[in-house]
Amino acid sequence: MLVGAHYDHIGHGGAASLAPDSHDIHNGADDNASGTAALLAVGRQLAARRAELRRDVWLVSFSAEEEGALGSTAFTRHPPSGLALADLTAMLNMDMVGRLRNDALAALGSETAPEWNELVPPLCLKHHLVCALGGDGFGASDQNPFYAAGAPVLQFFTGVHEDYHKPSDDVDKINAEGGARVASLMADLTAAVADRPERLTYKSAPAPVPAGDSRSAGAGLGTVPDYAGDGRPGVLLAGVRAGSAAEKGGLQRGDLLVELAGTPVREIHDLMFVLRRAKPGEKALAIVERGGSRVTLAITFEAPRR
Repeated sequence: MLVGAHYDHIGHGGAASLAPDSHDIHNGADDNASGTAALLAVGRQLAARRAELRRDVWLVSFSAEEEGALGSTAFTRHPPSGLALADLTAMLNMDMVGRLRNDALAALGSETAPEWNELVPPLCLKHHLVCALGGDGFGASDQNPFYAAGAPVLQFFTGVHEDYHKPSDDVDKINAEGGARVASLMADLTAAVADRPERLTYKSAPAPVPAGDSRSAGAGLGTVPDYAGDGRPGVLLAGVRAGSAAEKGGLQRGDLLVELAGTPVREIHDLMFVLRRAKPGEKALAIVERGGSRVTLAITFEAPRR
């Protein structure tokens, strides 16, 4: 199994900063120095418990998460020697675990394997944490490409705050004791999963139920883009949501989407342009490159996610 955290932040700000007029250094103490520090703590604790582990445990710090999970995407596409993604029983991700308040910890992605609801609550109780479990594995962090590749995932998160993506996200606001408790929980959970003789049961996420007036926001397809791409014009698919228009139309992980509804798709903004103009229920053709050939697929747009 694999435990990870990203170590990059946004430097002196720029387009991703929520303090757009500031060019001060954004240290990212919570996002995500906290996760990187917790990852080191997990490693120290597991090193003392190696005899408990039936499975290998990989500890990985990812780069370029803030650019669209580029580091973790590259890792899933080109795993190191000795690690086959098909053998990965789970991926645990720590992204912003340094602001524990009222002992509240989110465990996002519990729907990716039914065993999470058995394994996590007792350990949260042990570490005096109030854990909120829920959600699928798709999200804007490094667990996303692992879930798209077929691994159960969890992302641990202590919550949003007003310093997110600002220079004020600095060490003076970190709850170090809380972060240490999260790290201890992660070490226990990692050991529990790595000691299981059976693999966790991977569950693909169903397409979410839309809400509101979908026509005002165009349409959805249910694709999961691979933002790193592979150098070819088009949108490389890291996966498709279960039950989505993309899955029903035959799109697959690894497809390169090059045309949709008669519009060439050279990059992600072309895809967004088509979806904004489309309406749920409309039929269209999607052209993908797959295995060296072009494949034309009939799709029916769905309502966008909310």
